[in-house]
Amino acid sequence: MGKITYQTLRERVSEAIRTKIRKNEYQPGDRIVEQELAAEFGVSRGPIREALRELENEGIVRYSRNVGCSVRKVTVKELYELYFMRTSYEVLSVKVVNGKIPEATIKRLEQVLNKMQNLTPEDTENCIALDNEFHKELVKMAGFDTLQKMWEELDYVTILGGYPNEGDMAKVAQKQYPSHKRIVDACQKQDCKEICKEISFHYWKTIFRCMREDGLSEKEVGQNWENILV
Repeated sequence: MGKITYQTLRERVSEAIRTKIRKNEYQPGDRIVEQELAAEFGVSRGPIREALRELENEGIVRYSRNVGCSVRKVTVKELYELYFMRTSYEVLSVKVVNGKIPEATIKRLEQVLNKMQNLTPEDTENCIALDNEFHKELVKMAGFDTLQKMWEELDYVTILGGYPNEGDMAKVAQKQYPSHKRIVDACQKQDCKEICKEISFHYWKTIFRCMREDGLSEKEVGQNWENILV
C-alpha cells in the first residue's frame, strides 16, 4: 500500500490555486476573486480565504488596497537574487559534504532523472515538480534542517518566475533531462568544484535568459554570478 497522506480543505484549495498559477490560468498581476473560486471549487469562502493567506505567506499572492488579492509580480532583479540565493544554498550543501555525494542521494537523483527522460511537452506539472524534487535532494544531503527550510522558502520563485510561458514549456521539458544529467554526472565523479560549477551553470542559464528578455546586465542587477563559486 502506498503512503497515505491527509490534506485539509485549505491545503487542497491552496494547491489547486498553485496549479492554476503554474498553468498560467492566472498571470502575474491578475486579480483573484474569492467568490469566483468558491463557486468553482464548490466550497465556502472561508477555506478560500485561508488558502490565499497561506499563499500570501509563501510570497505567491499579495493583498493591496482597492485591488484585493492578486498574483504577485516578480521583477527580473528579484528573480536574479532569488536564484542566486537558491544556488548558494545548494552549493553550500555540496561543500558541507566536500563533494562526496552519498550513494543514496545519487540513487534518488538518478530516479528523478529517469522520470525527466519521459516528460512530454504537455506535462507542465511534472516538469516543475521533478525539477524541485531533484534540487531538494541536493539540499537535503547536508542534513541541515535550517538550510533546507530556507531553500524551501524560495519555492515560489519556480511558480512565479522560473518558467517561461506555457507555449515554451515544450522546450523546457526537452531540456530537463540533459540539463540535470550534467549535475548527476558531476556528482558521480565526487568532484566538489565540478558539482558546484554545474549547479551554478544550471541556474545561470535560466536567470540570464530572463535578463536578456528584459535587456538587463549583471551590473544592472548588482551582482556577479561567478562570486557564488568562491
